[in-house]
Amino acid sequence: MTTNSGDDNRSYKPKDRDLGFPSKMSTSKRRFFEILPGFLTWTLLLLPVIFALFKWDTAFVIYIAYLVAYWTFRTFKFLIGIFIGLRRSKRDLSTDWMEKIRETNMERFQELRYVYLCPVYSESLDILDPTFQSWANSDVGAEKIDVVMAMEGKKEELQVENFNKLKEKYGDKFGSMTYYVHPFGIPGEIAGVKGANINWAARHYVEKLEQEGKDIGNYLLISCDCDLRPHPKYLSAVTYKYLTVDEPDNRYYASALHTFNNNIWSVPPIIRAQSNMLTLVLLQNWVVDKLKKIPFVGENVYVRDSFSSYIVNLKTLKNVEFWDPEIANDDTAFYWNAMVRTKGTFKSEEVYVPTYNDAVENETPWKSHISFYKQQHRWGWGIINVPITVAALSQDQEEFPMYRKLFMLRMIFEYQIWYLTVVFVLTFGLRIMGWLNPGYQYTAFSYNLPRILSYIFSLITLSNIPIVIFRRQISPVPKDWKWWRHIIDFLETFLITVNMLTFGFIPYIQAQTEMMLGLKKFKRNFYVTEKVRIKEKES
Repeated sequence: MTTNSGDDNRSYKPKDRDLGFPSKMSTSKRRFFEILPGFLTWTLLLLPVIFALFKWDTAFVIYIAYLVAYWTFRTFKFLIGIFIGLRRSKRDLSTDWMEKIRETNMERFQELRYVYLCPVYSESLDILDPTFQSWANSDVGAEKIDVVMAMEGKKEELQVENFNKLKEKYGDKFGSMTYYVHPFGIPGEIAGVKGANINWAARHYVEKLEQEGKDIGNYLLISCDCDLRPHPKYLSAVTYKYLTVDEPDNRYYASALHTFNNNIWSVPPIIRAQSNMLTLVLLQNWVVDKLKKIPFVGENVYVRDSFSSYIVNLKTLKNVEFWDPEIANDDTAFYWNAMVRTKGTFKSEEVYVPTYNDAVENETPWKSHISFYKQQHRWGWGIINVPITVAALSQDQEEFPMYRKLFMLRMIFEYQIWYLTVVFVLTFGLRIMGWLNPGYQYTAFSYNLPRILSYIFSLITLSNIPIVIFRRQISPVPKDWKWWRHIIDFLETFLITVNMLTFGFIPYIQAQTEMMLGLKKFKRNFYVTEKVRIKEKES
């Protein structure tokens, strides 16, 4: 079956939201919440300046000492989390999940179907075909997977041609294949972010299922980029979790091992370093930061937000109003929107079966770096989750405990604002203090603190050794490498520090500053990351 909904120009967005905010909220309140993240971030960045100008030497040293202690603790926690995560991955990969499903609830499994929602823009067939082949190899059976390709109207001709070729090859394997065309230029919608596209396709597909009398509660929707290739056991592992946890429909499911192995050894070094580190960070977050206990209350809250790819029941997706096409984020926004609508009870569930994705790559190394910056800038605009979530939490809502709201606010601040500033302050804080407060140079602090920090940072630097070992277990290096290439591979790990002060910092500060200043033109149109290969690598 094929469907073209491009002639339908209705606006599809949450009924109670306007530009992401509660629909009845005044413009002045919206601007306050938009200003808040950038204001807090710049305040944290300028703390060394504030301490220096007011000559608060002791307060400055206490803050730096706290950051160092915190970063040291996080480093060791990071290594432990990765170690545990890799052990769990070996366990999950050696498990016969289909056998466990048969032993658990085969009747419910037979009722379930999977909707593979595949958003596309300008991707060529050589990107899409391996992806479809991977989903067709799933051990739950490709016949249980219904493919929904979400196309953008600007690239309809290209993608319809791709769809027809893919259907000719895989049509007799998947349960069904259909597509929807998202019209270009619907007023209010964000351009360059896949949220509006998948929102359009998913809503139309749900309408179709309901018109056919289908129970959408029997469908698990797979949301991901079109380059994601799952391990054959991914869907069966997720399904087993779904069949065995409490309140399975009040959760989303994802792989804790989100790798970029599709092209990791062909991208420029700094992009490779960032991509590999992101894989490790996500893995350890699932291990050590998935569940938090609210102080003094004792209630557990699932605080692992969604990233890039996840699976959710189609009925749950409808209940939380799908995605908001008017904001510059769809993956992480899904989690925070669900948390608000479920009064902070929405849960996160992971499996340690890997998925394989593309790192940013373009036709030349130079273009790859440009694409990488633009992608990070778009990701930086994910900070929109902060103002719209805080705004929603500020509304009076029955049965939403205040302690749970406050805990969510704390997590938002820590993970989406404060983290961004730590490395900058640790790197430049002492220099700023010395430049702006000459008297500080004659204190005992100025002599002892740098010496202590050098010892601690040297110890932290040694963590690169186990990091390289762990990383190579996730992304094995090419077998034909010379000895010197292994040395370069180890040295590339140090690029993550460079990245944390460049690509992982500047575009995020740029995005927050743009939102703070109300530069509307920047947040309505974004760069669509091109999924191509470096030409020199194709020969």
